[in-house]
Amino acid sequence: MGWDDERVREHVQRLEGLLDGLDPGAHQAVQALVELYGEAFGRIVRLCADASELAGDELVGHLLAMHGVHPETPEARVRRALAGLEGFLAKHRTSVELTGVDGDTVRLRAATEGRAAAPRPVLDAVERAALAAAPELERVEIEAPVPEKVLITLDQVRSRA
Repeated sequence: MGWDDERVREHVQRLEGLLDGLDPGAHQAVQALVELYGEAFGRIVRLCADASELAGDELVGHLLAMHGVHPETPEARVRRALAGLEGFLAKHRTSVELTGVDGDTVRLRAATEGRAAAPRPVLDAVERAALAAAPELERVEIEAPVPEKVLITLDQVRSRA
């Protein structure tokens, strides 16, 4: 029986820990194996009539992206991830749009209704979703308005009373 996504994530974490402890020769062997798998994944994608079903699987999609053979662009995957956050963002009166991908960086613009800036946990969730959708990207830059400081004088307070 196949692994569920949680088991895959646990295995990836364990593997990352093991890779950190490898000597340089073993690390080169692993890198050569990864490159070979990347070539194999590329061939699989080219041979499939519709690779979108393959890419829709969390593990397979992640591997295809990491090997640069995902059938969708990082932009398309980040857009889909942002669309999946619409309900969450609406609860926080926040909207986020993709403004571009440059190298290993995705650029987003956040806007909020009724407040100067989106809460940090909301922006963190957006960042996690973008990187999960396009794991080949390494950075997320979110342009968000800087809260304006409003100075209220004592005279203004008195005039409202």
